[in-house]
Amino acid sequence: MKPEISVIMSVYNGETYLEEAIESVRNQTFKNWELIVINDCSTDSTSEILAGFASKDERIKVHTNEVNLKLPTSLNKAIFLSSGKYIARMDADDICLPDRFEKQYKFMEEHSDVALSSCRFMTVKNGVYMSGGAGGRCDNQALKAMLLVANPILHPGVIAKAEVMKKFTYDTTLTCTEDLELWTRMVTENQKIEILPECLLIYRLHDKQITSTTLQRQHTEVLKIQQKYYASLLQEMDEEMKEFYISGIYFKEKADIHKFFTYAKWLKRVTNKNFDEGSVNYALFEILAEYKRCGVSKSDIVKVLLTCNPFFLIKEMIRRKQTAKKDIEKCMKIAKDLGLKQTSGTKQYPIFENR
Repeated sequence: MKPEISVIMSVYNGETYLEEAIESVRNQTFKNWELIVINDCSTDSTSEILAGFASKDERIKVHTNEVNLKLPTSLNKAIFLSSGKYIARMDADDICLPDRFEKQYKFMEEHSDVALSSCRFMTVKNGVYMSGGAGGRCDNQALKAMLLVANPILHPGVIAKAEVMKKFTYDTTLTCTEDLELWTRMVTENQKIEILPECLLIYRLHDKQITSTTLQRQHTEVLKIQQKYYASLLQEMDEEMKEFYISGIYFKEKADIHKFFTYAKWLKRVTNKNFDEGSVNYALFEILAEYKRCGVSKSDIVKVLLTCNPFFLIKEMIRRKQTAKKDIEKCMKIAKDLGLKQTSGTKQYPIFENR
């Protein structure tokens, strides 16, 4: 029987978490899937683990690269080996919740205009669990605007139409930002992207991740991608704006409220028919929320907020508070169902650890 969902995974030396990741796919309530795993020249016990799973579950198909091709090329290889109506991403160190594919398949079937969607998630690091993305908007216009300032799409939580993934594919010249490049390119070419507001994945954080070890390369790649995104849909940034964008907007290593104010005024000035004005305001609001967590004083943030449309501000603060509360309650219920317990937390970011 032809699978409805092709799950694609690339793994390199993933023995630590690989079994748990694959078991979470096998334990799905939705059964009509295939898992295509690209073993990218692993030197640990990854090969043996994959062989064991493939021998007992014919839905699991393993392909081993002769040379290390890296993630984007390996994912493209898996895409063209797939036969499902939809392609779902999965990493070798994450955990699918049991109803992930069932809910994502239903969402895509009911929203035929959506090319790609992702989901809400929980993060886990050193046994500590935290809600991810609580309170954020999930609609296409908001995500399109958020892509101006961040990457709001969880890569391993994605499901997409197979024909779309086979048309666009990943840029193999990139090493750690292939997902951001793909999302911005899709949006530029009028592909609709949304998020299903259901927590369906546990996203593992650990020190060996690419995102923890290649910061300077990320800076270079992100700037290249975002220059193209801005130029295609808005206006090119000048050199001074580019420098602040990377350090003060996207990565927020040098949060500067005065330069943020200048950037925000410029962004609003160049906003055109490609973007909904309210969604751009929302994206800026999200960066200000991050600035607060970066240590920028409350008084400085309030000064900027006072320049915003008061009706938008009040409406957005109420919406975000209500949505975040609902998102966190869902995560707490999931944690309870999984046998986790809350040990500490805040209204927006509840933390759980293994019992």
